Amino acid sequence: MNWLLRIKNKLIQVSPEQLYLSTFVLYLISVTIKTTTFVTYYPHWLGTLVQLFTLLVMLSKLVFLDELSLNQILIDLGLVSLGIIVSLTSGVHSIIVTVLLVLEARQVEFKKIVKVYLIVIGSILISAFFSAEVGLIQNITFDTADGLRQSFGVLYTTDFAAHIFYLCCAYLYLRARTFRLIDLVPVGCGFFIIYRYTQTMTDIMALITLVIMYLIYVYRWQLGHIGVFSIILRYSFLAMPIFSLIILHLSATFDYRNPVYQKLNDLLSTRLALGNGAILAYGFKLFGQSPVNINGWGGDRVSSFNQSLGNLTYFFIDSSYMNLMISYGLLFTIVVILGTSYFLYRRIKKNDYLLPGIMLAVALASAIDQHLLEITYNVFLLAYFAELPVYSMKLTPSFTAQAWDQVEKTTVARSEVDDTQTE
Repeated sequence: MNWLLRIKNKLIQVSPEQLYLSTFVLYLISVTIKTTTFVTYYPHWLGTLVQLFTLLVMLSKLVFLDELSLNQILIDLGLVSLGIIVSLTSGVHSIIVTVLLVLEARQVEFKKIVKVYLIVIGSILISAFFSAEVGLIQNITFDTADGLRQSFGVLYTTDFAAHIFYLCCAYLYLRARTFRLIDLVPVGCGFFIIYRYTQTMTDIMALITLVIMYLIYVYRWQLGHIGVFSIILRYSFLAMPIFSLIILHLSATFDYRNPVYQKLNDLLSTRLALGNGAILAYGFKLFGQSPVNINGWGGDRVSSFNQSLGNLTYFFIDSSYMNLMISYGLLFTIVVILGTSYFLYRRIKKNDYLLPGIMLAVALASAIDQHLLEITYNVFLLAYFAELPVYSMKLTPSFTAQAWDQVEKTTVARSEVDDTQTE
């Protein structure tokens, strides 16, 4: 047991926040490289080593540095146990690392996590862009009837678009306190790139939704006479359950003979048909299942697509909610969706309308793309247990709050914040 004491003594000399952020940087670099064509030069064993290192550090922080109440211990045990079971049944071992990164964001200021994310992801995407343009790595392209779709060094065009969308979410989150209309220029550039070079309607819709929700949040005083905006902000925490139920219902009941379903299926790039096929082929299990065989056109497989080989059939579960249900199981899906909704409800009760507004756009995107549980895209997963700002503005039903003050100092972790704080 002496070696455990030595580990603990060394760990307590390190700030929990610094330990988390430094490990997070390393993990984020590793998993983001895997979304680019830099992956050709990135050894698989190194990615596995980084994943194991992150797992060990997060477990060490949990055991030796976190001071937890009985309720927190029970929650952590339950989530970690569920994560382990799902990792084993689904064969997706990275899910337990994701669970631990979410839990161990305790004692870490969420804004610092977002800043790290913005710098790391932004730097890698810029590097991939220039490297692809000069030919150092592959720039995967698709020549379609609507024009040339490019990925700029990312494995697939839709993944590049998703990176841009989530970067815009992170950027706007950090700009909220000092927002000016000129701050929308980078978001407008992101929108142009997605529309012009990737033609990814999912992220175009999500980005438009993000900007609308963000402007409603920023100009909530001026929009006081339009009561519907107050309702949207107040009930934005329900977005994920609503969008997940819609896409699951449409996929489960999809019928080629129904013209309405045919039109929706075309608008969603055959996602309803693919989702329906996945349900018929695999069904839903309590704790998930493996293997779920998928066949996309990203990465090296694009050559087969471009060469028009007829022996490959496209099958990919794009929707995060469908993927959760089929790969990770019913129980894990309920925990993620209802847990997220409850967390956002708690934030609204504490007068935080910014995070739920952004998450509404994320929930919409997740109905159509598969990135909800991928931290290289959705950094907002790490907000659930992190330290978040205190907001003292109360949103009245008529939107007529006379004064407000967004306190920028970081408060204690969400689980320790007293519900009776000043609203």
